[in-house]
Amino acid sequence: MTLRELNRTLLLRQMLLERRRTSALQAVKKLVALQAQYAPSPYVALWSRVEGFRKAQLSRNAAIVKAGCFRTTLHVVARAEFPYVVSSYIESQRGRSEGLGVDIEALRAAVPDRPLSSAELTELARRVLETDDRWIVAFAYRALPFVRTEPAGPWPHTKPSPLLLWREPLPDAQESSTRVVRQYLGAYGPASRDDVVQFTGFRLRQVDPALDGLRTFEDEEGRVLYDVPRAPLAEADAVAPVRFLPAFDSIILAHRDRSRIVPPEYVEAVFNKKNATTKNTFTVDGFVAGAWRIEQGKLRIEPFAPLPPKVRRAVEAEGERLLAWYASS
Repeated sequence: MTLRELNRTLLLRQMLLERRRTSALQAVKKLVALQAQYAPSPYVALWSRVEGFRKAQLSRNAAIVKAGCFRTTLHVVARAEFPYVVSSYIESQRGRSEGLGVDIEALRAAVPDRPLSSAELTELARRVLETDDRWIVAFAYRALPFVRTEPAGPWPHTKPSPLLLWREPLPDAQESSTRVVRQYLGAYGPASRDDVVQFTGFRLRQVDPALDGLRTFEDEEGRVLYDVPRAPLAEADAVAPVRFLPAFDSIILAHRDRSRIVPPEYVEAVFNKKNATTKNTFTVDGFVAGAWRIEQGKLRIEPFAPLPPKVRRAVEAEGERLLAWYASS
């Protein structure tokens, strides 16, 4: 597959070639997870993908949860899929948690069945595990399934909601890993083994069984790309409209080789390696072409290279729609 075929296929599966008439819940399920460490990100991600998306569809949706999972980072996930996601995540952390030399089950038993702040959980772990080592405390909690008490929080918000221990039984870790890996491929594939690890943070022992027997392609560098059966493929010449993406949009972070969405010459402009952040970006002809921000109610556009007048008008028009949505209730 050529780079443009991979780009257009990614945009097609990500609902970025054309907004879909679907619910926020169905969109989140299709996308597997939306990174949510920056509060507005999942909202903007859905606005760019879902026709007529309103903020309340996410902030008041009890069928969606927010939790630390992939790469130990906050994500928005469909509640029905969370047990599989968190079972896989805990398995990816198992080597570290087992090597701590502490009683994880004692910690689980000590967590009360009510919302707790991060500070309360830290104090509880210090007392139960008899340690002041913050890394031991952090890794111990990675072995337990927690969700935030609000699915995404009101728009816009910065204060994290309390945490609640998920007490429902979790499915088998390997079956869960296979399910999640194949869902990832359906949303972000075709993708390499390294791409899967990049997005999920899973161990190879979790990833390799999930790839067994899948259809394969090769990219222009000769790398093997895996894909689920019957997942749609797009033509290289499919029209890709201007789209605005939030910081930490999953499409930006979903692959080890990000060239299918971020041109190599713009990687340093998009990713800040010092503090592990990404900029809000916009795409032109399917690829990231600049950054954006909203300041004092005004949209600031920062192209990484000069834009032809017609393209700039298209960027500004989509930006005005984003700004109007930002201001809406």
